[in-house]
Amino acid sequence: MKEIEYALKSGSKYLKTILKNYKIDIDSLSKYLQESKKVIVICGPTCTGKSKAGMVVAGFLDTDIISMDSMQVYRGMDIGTDKYDTERYNIKQYMVDIFAPDHIMSVVEFKEICDRIIEEQFFSLNKIPIMVGGSGLYIRSVIKGIDKIPYGSKELREKLKDEIRKNGTRKYYLKLKKVDKEYAEKISENDSRRIIRALEVYELTGLPFSDFQRIWKYKDSTYDSILIGIKMERSNLYRLIEKRVDEMFERGLLDEVKMLVDKGYANCRSLTQAVGYKEVLDYLKGKITLEDCIKEVKKNTRNLAKKQMTWFNSESNINWITADNYDNIFNLAADILKIINSRCFNEKN
Repeated sequence: MKEIEYALKSGSKYLKTILKNYKIDIDSLSKYLQESKKVIVICGPTCTGKSKAGMVVAGFLDTDIISMDSMQVYRGMDIGTDKYDTERYNIKQYMVDIFAPDHIMSVVEFKEICDRIIEEQFFSLNKIPIMVGGSGLYIRSVIKGIDKIPYGSKELREKLKDEIRKNGTRKYYLKLKKVDKEYAEKISENDSRRIIRALEVYELTGLPFSDFQRIWKYKDSTYDSILIGIKMERSNLYRLIEKRVDEMFERGLLDEVKMLVDKGYANCRSLTQAVGYKEVLDYLKGKITLEDCIKEVKKNTRNLAKKQMTWFNSESNINWITADNYDNIFNLAADILKIINSRCFNEKN
């Protein structure tokens, strides 16, 4: 985190020089973004540097961040979700630590809270919302709204729940994959809630759940948003994933999960489905060794990154930046601001 501190203090002169070379007037850009009520989205797979870049951009635009991470909303799940302490840089981060781990948060609830934050903490205060994260479904729900997918059948839903309790999720994940491979590849094979919902929709309509999502994808945005995606060459990304997982265990991930278990959250969906937590739970139950636990977290994080990339690649309006091309956070942040400035300049002209 020292590079963030340097970027927002000493390194600001260097970044200002880059922006000057790009002919970007940061004050004029900020004013236009405020007046036009733009929403900036910095997204992409895990471990690509989104959060660091988001903080630097937020610092230069004198604004705050909204986390777009479905697991950072839970209190006590800190190390495994790689939360950043943005307050030390005088940057607020919303949608973090708002629920206990036993709360089941829906996409609808996430969107409703975000909408309120955008209006009350940003637009009404003439600030620029910067959404940062890798949860594609939640990002889409906020910027495009929730599409009207058919209501379910309580009877069918309960039947599927009972079958999954008896037979496990894998059987029904494979069933979903046969009827809707596109959606199955976007979710975890352990995500019983989404598996049930997709199978429920298919049983009721005869159409894949992904068909409804595809219609949703092409809806006009609720907000005037600019999306910047940060990606990385696969071998470099996997190397950073390995390093981050090792660091999480060094920082005390085991103790964090033990504490959550002691508080009675061992069977909560947030822990049993989140990468980094479900594997440690298996270790604490004696199902796997610590060595295998760490390997599983690394493998599942790589799989998560693949699924995130699959999701974001389906979004046609993302402006992609390849992080491998940068050796420092300043140039990366400068090119994000360059994309934002170019979009605004084209609108004005």
